Amino acid sequence: METLRIIPAQLCDVHILSQMNKELIEDEKSDNQMTINELNNRMKDFLDNDWKATLLVLGDHVVGYALYQEREDVSNRKKKTFHIRQYYISRKYRRRGLGKQGIDLLRNELFQDSTISIDVLESNPNGRSFWEELGFKTYYTNMKFKS
Repeated sequence: METLRIIPAQLCDVHILSQMNKELIEDEKSDNQMTINELNNRMKDFLDNDWKATLLVLGDHVVGYALYQEREDVSNRKKKTFHIRQYYISRKYRRRGLGKQGIDLLRNELFQDSTISIDVLESNPNGRSFWEELGFKTYYTNMKFKS
């Protein structure tokens, strides 16, 4: 049986990350209208700055990714906080426990003894259920008004 592992993403992986990001946008029913080229450019900007990406790999197949940033924990400066901006498991690899395994790997290998924050779109109840099953709790609600 193959074991899920995480490996750091590189700039040469931008096209893989952007394609999965496009699928994530579709799945969470986001109103993001960016093209694949725009997503490529945005992902490159993320990786050129203070964001990091990790590929989730099963055997020889990239099955998902996480895009995250280390942040200062404003309530406890001695602790680290990691914000996961994007987390995705490819559609054909879902319902196998890989999403939970990936978070466990991130927690154990990269985010030890840290707070993890995420944002979940209201248009994505399945995503919200996934995070709640892992023990994440709502901390605040962000609201928008569009005219």
